Amino acid sequence: MKNLSLKFKKIAKGLAAFLVVYCLSIVPLMASSHAEAPLTSMDRYADNTDLYAFRSIDPARSGFVTLIANFIPFQDPSGGPQFYRFDDTVLYEIHVDNTGDGLPDISYQFRFRTSTVNSNTILGHTAITLGNPASDGIVSTTRDIDYNMPQTYSITRVNSTSGNPTGSTVLLPEGPVRTPPNNVGPRVTPNYEQNLATQEIHTITPSGFRIFAGQRDEGFLVDLGGTFDLLNYRSIITPCGGVSTTDGVNVSSIAIEVPIQELTRDGQIPANSLSANAVIGVYSTASRQSTRVIASDGTRSNSGPFVQVSRVGNPLINELVIPLGLKDAFNSIRPNVDGTIPAVVNAVLDPELARLLVAVGIVPSVPPPPRNDVAQITVLGIPVNPVTGPNYTTVISGNDGIPHEMMRLNMGIAPTPFGSINRLGLLGNDFAGYPNGRRVGDDVTDISLRVVAGGTPFTPSHNVPPNSILGDGVSGNDMSINPITGVPMVGGTDFLQRFPYLAPPHQGNQPRRSNLRSCPTSSVRPTSFVRPTPFVQYLKEIVSSRK
Repeated sequence: MKNLSLKFKKIAKGLAAFLVVYCLSIVPLMASSHAEAPLTSMDRYADNTDLYAFRSIDPARSGFVTLIANFIPFQDPSGGPQFYRFDDTVLYEIHVDNTGDGLPDISYQFRFRTSTVNSNTILGHTAITLGNPASDGIVSTTRDIDYNMPQTYSITRVNSTSGNPTGSTVLLPEGPVRTPPNNVGPRVTPNYEQNLATQEIHTITPSGFRIFAGQRDEGFLVDLGGTFDLLNYRSIITPCGGVSTTDGVNVSSIAIEVPIQELTRDGQIPANSLSANAVIGVYSTASRQSTRVIASDGTRSNSGPFVQVSRVGNPLINELVIPLGLKDAFNSIRPNVDGTIPAVVNAVLDPELARLLVAVGIVPSVPPPPRNDVAQITVLGIPVNPVTGPNYTTVISGNDGIPHEMMRLNMGIAPTPFGSINRLGLLGNDFAGYPNGRRVGDDVTDISLRVVAGGTPFTPSHNVPPNSILGDGVSGNDMSINPITGVPMVGGTDFLQRFPYLAPPHQGNQPRRSNLRSCPTSSVRPTSFVRPTPFVQYLKEIVSSRK
């Protein structure tokens, strides 16, 4: 560890002298951690996909930081009857390091519990309780009897020193708050955002701490098909023309909005961006108990200590930086261990992805290794430098100088107002965006393609086309209009301008773009079509006829 620490300290000192060239030349690339490792690819309910950390953009909440961790990737909106819910056996956590040692000083723990209202039904997540006058099959509130498998949860804040817990506070006891059901469709979950989702955004007094847990539109902007087909993008030099792989799919989010002073090491609001308490490191995890027993009747029991099985800081580190043989191990360790693993250090200093850009002919050349800039972006933080100016840094003051892979957020930098946000973040001269934390609209794919190719002002020798204009052709959230009927799609169209910021989830009974096929106009069902006999009445008539 000592040699590796000295190696990275030398890197940091060397970079201070020529940071004009090397301070931002790479960001972890192309996709967040969707099924990124062999084991998590088979354990989707513990698969931590995306992490967001940013100063709240809602003008009324500018004194808060929003932290969002997404789990359970690629949710088909129509994937019933169970649909998707958080796993009751998983411990979901968001961690904050405010001292720079790669260990959590604050952890927010989420635990979930699912109950069943009516088990005597072929349906699942939502159901009609026949014979109950209050049951019409419509889930109009999160307390509706037809929300058949409601899920409650608790939130506990754990304070630690050097990674060792020193105390805990139950911010939300299990029971009074629910996750909204999945967005099943216009009949079962009508007016989803108003009736269900917003009703489960809660404020905890007296600090004004906000919470939400539930299904959201998958807001990550990426053409995964092109990425893993050896960077075979449909559009590589324009902001449009690509196919968004996450268009029309949902994800499960836990989101908290925390007063800034509750995240700093001294409990004070930073005076400015250079204050010693301004920068924090953030990462999220999912953990399972060490022992699972499956009985002959199919029931399962879990025991033993919780073991970390998934981890996300910066987007894509595990997916396209960490070598295959270490992906599962990387998911199981804390950031304080990162710098002790030579293969991880080598992957950061000489990323394979940079060589692939040249090998497949996308760019003629990239900056040569060692990519010392990778260490600054992903594991050390960006110091004050001539390129980003005297008021920008993502270095955690007082850090131990050892590499720790975390997302870093400078809470002393004011949020960019709506209407002025640049999707390219720092590369678009928007200092409140990625890699200073990550907002829900930051196009980390396009940013990453350009910086890994050296197509930025920080590597002037490579800041020329095609390196400087790379992109995957996906620069906005999901398509908003059904191309056949011309009818607006429900959910997943725009990010919200309020907490929890991610867009409403897609309805299960609303076709995705990939579901739509070219067909004669006459064969398209009219938008005014209504089933002649209401579905609920139809079922009741069947039951009555069998009595």
